[in-house]
Amino acid sequence: MYTTSGISRSYGRIGPGTGQLRRRRGELLQAAIEDPVGFAGTGPEPRLIDEVQRAGDPLIRAIKAEVDAESGPGRYVLAGSTRFLATPSLSESLAGRGVVVDVWPFSQGEFEGRFERFIDVAFDEPGRLLGLGPANVARADYFARICRGGFPEPALLGGARARKAWFRAYVRAIAERDIREMSRVNEPSAMTALLAYLASITAQEHNSVNTSTRTGLHRTTVNKFVELLEAVFLVHRLPAWSRNLTSRAVKHAKLHLTDTGLAASLLGVSPESLAKPVAPTRGPLVETFIVNELAKQATWSEAEVRLHHWRVSGGAEVDVVMERDDGQVVGVEAKARDTVTAADFRGLAQLRDLLGDQFTQGIVLHTGSQGAISFGDRLMALPLDSLWRAGHDPAT
Repeated sequence: MYTTSGISRSYGRIGPGTGQLRRRRGELLQAAIEDPVGFAGTGPEPRLIDEVQRAGDPLIRAIKAEVDAESGPGRYVLAGSTRFLATPSLSESLAGRGVVVDVWPFSQGEFEGRFERFIDVAFDEPGRLLGLGPANVARADYFARICRGGFPEPALLGGARARKAWFRAYVRAIAERDIREMSRVNEPSAMTALLAYLASITAQEHNSVNTSTRTGLHRTTVNKFVELLEAVFLVHRLPAWSRNLTSRAVKHAKLHLTDTGLAASLLGVSPESLAKPVAPTRGPLVETFIVNELAKQATWSEAEVRLHHWRVSGGAEVDVVMERDDGQVVGVEAKARDTVTAADFRGLAQLRDLLGDQFTQGIVLHTGSQGAISFGDRLMALPLDSLWRAGHDPAT
C-alpha cells in the first residue's frame, strides 16, 4: 500500500466545479462514513481514495483490515490535504503497511518538464556545477516565479488579481473546512490573520511569544494553530542543525510558508515591487523559494537528505544545511542580489572548517546572471536557476 499526502491533493477543492460533481463527492463521503468496510473493499485495484482523512478512523481501520487479509504492494493510494500522521482526527498510523509521501506544489523543473538533480550533483559530483554557464533566467523572471508559486491552478491564471482571489479562496476553504473538521477549531479569521503574520516572518526563526504579542493570540493558541497550519501544508519548519560543534549554536527552527505564491499574495507584493531597490520582503521570499525548491527535490533524491539551518548566536549562519545519512554536508546560502563577494561565504567557510572532510560543498545562490564561480576550497557561487538546470548533462 502506498499512502500520499500533500497540498497538491487539494487543488480540486477550489474553483467553479459543477453541482453534479459536488453532489457525487458528497455521496461518496457519506458512503465511506456509513459503510467503511464495504467502501474499502469496492472497486478494482489499486484503489485511489482522495481526502481519506474526512471519513476518519473507521475507514482507515477498514483499509487496514483489507491489507492484513490479503498482502500485496500498491493496493491502495490514499490522498489527502492534511499530513496523514499529524491529523488529529486520525489515530491509526498504518505503520508497517504504507509509505507516506509529502506532495509539494510544482517545482520549477516540473513547470519546464525538466528532471532536477541539483542535490545529487552537489553531493556526488560538485565539480560539475562549475560547468554551468550564465543564467538562462533574467532577474525579473525570478521574482515572477516567486509570485507565481507552485500551485498549478493560480499559475495558469492570467493576472495577479485572479491569482490573489484564488489564494484567498484557498486559505478560506482550509480555515473554514479542513482545520475545523480535523480539530473542531472554529476561528477561521484568527487562523487567516495568523497565517498572514507568518508570511511576514517567513525565513525567520519562529518565536511563539513574539507571535502572540503581534497577533493578540494566547501563546498556547499560537502553538496549536501553527501545528494545524503545518498539518494542512501551509507552513513548514526548517529545524536547527547542530553536532555540538559550538555551544553557541541556536536551536530554534526557521518557519517558511510552503508556497511563495501564497506568501506573496498574503503580503500584497508583486514582481515589480520585489525588483525595487528597497524591497524588504525580497530577501525572505528568495530564501523561502530556495528552501522550498530544495525540499521538493529532497523527496526524489537518490539518497535520503535532511534539511536544516545553522546559526551561531551573534556569529555565522548558513541558510540551508543538507545532510545525508553518511554524514556528508552541503551548505547553501541565499542572496537576493546579483553580485556575490567573499564576505557572503563567511558562514559556509566556518562550517567547512568545523566539519573538515565531511563538508562536501558550500554554495551561494544569487539572482545575477553570471555563471558558476569558484571562491576557494569547496566554495562556489551559482545563479539561482542552477537549482533546476543541474542534471545528468552539465550543459543543461
